[in-house]
Amino acid sequence: MRLLYLNHNYRYLGTYERAWNLARGLARRGHQVTLMTVSRQHRWKPTVSIANGVRVVEMPNWGQNYSGEGYGPLDNLLRCLHALIYRYDIIHMFDHKPNASFAGFVGRLRGAKLIADWADWWGGPGGINDVPKRRVPAIGKFEEWWEIKSKLWADGVVTISTVLRQRALDIGCPAERLICIPNGAATDLIRCLPVAEARQRLGVPLDRKIVGFLGMGQGDMEIVMPAIRQLPDVWFMVIGPKNQRVLEQAHAFGIGDRLWQTDFVPDEELSWYLACADVMCLPLTDRAANRGRLPGKIMYYMAAGRPTVASPVGDVVHLVETYRIGLLAANQEEFAHALWKLLTDDALRRELGQNARKAAEIDLNWERRVEELEAFYQRILNMP
Repeated sequence: MRLLYLNHNYRYLGTYERAWNLARGLARRGHQVTLMTVSRQHRWKPTVSIANGVRVVEMPNWGQNYSGEGYGPLDNLLRCLHALIYRYDIIHMFDHKPNASFAGFVGRLRGAKLIADWADWWGGPGGINDVPKRRVPAIGKFEEWWEIKSKLWADGVVTISTVLRQRALDIGCPAERLICIPNGAATDLIRCLPVAEARQRLGVPLDRKIVGFLGMGQGDMEIVMPAIRQLPDVWFMVIGPKNQRVLEQAHAFGIGDRLWQTDFVPDEELSWYLACADVMCLPLTDRAANRGRLPGKIMYYMAAGRPTVASPVGDVVHLVETYRIGLLAANQEEFAHALWKLLTDDALRRELGQNARKAAEIDLNWERRVEELEAFYQRILNMP
């Protein structure tokens, strides 16, 4: 199959990881995959590279930061022209942002089938776009409408969670054109390494108790930071670029002297940092945006063989309970108790970590997700 993947944000950020892992898996199966994303460096020209058999096109980022993600005028124009010139069997639109969807509907004129990927709950109360003040209010209204219409007008819909699958059914998407494919675990990228070896490599004291968190988004620090404040001598490691807001929050909650922001970590080094943590955490407030998503970070935690303390929100509950990969905690007090239990119970921590890696390898790996998606593509192609 000739496949075009449209991602709305920067390379290596957010939904790109989902698109990339599916794309490289399909390329391994012999399909021709082009993945379009947004360049971090180039404002005026696209750049093309080949990675793992995938043709990655980084579009110019001019205008991306003025009105919101996915609205760069040059980016959108070039994508639409590409979809009009080249013919694809499937165009997979990773959510509804203009640069991830407009070119898809243009490509339909050339006979492509459209797959809409629903990986986040954007519109309505509690959605990602439900913020007190928007720079351009009209964009929020447009997105609330287009989030729904782009799914209804697609030939098939792929949801990341059972919550979004139900939402798709509720708005009228036919069940036979719908599939739920959560994120997978990159067990080929993330290795399960011993704590002592990782800490020696990175110069971290072996006797230090560390709770880890990956990335900036999809997590609510006001849940985990007060919990860590109750745990003496426990450090909080945030893996990712240093962030002033996170530092300010840590000082406000009284753990500024126990915060470790790693700064940017390349993929090939990520396993070492994950392995430094005794326990990982996934704090989520109970709102539509969090119920709708399945944060990819928990799959990294599982691949690293680390247990997780998570909020009981959305499909995370099913993961934790079905595979016994961690503990659920509904509030700050429960979070503190669960973290301390895992930090002090070596046998339980080891058991849950082993469960996590096993589930990642056997049931939740990306290869299985790719198999499901490939079969869904064939089903959609065979439909009238």
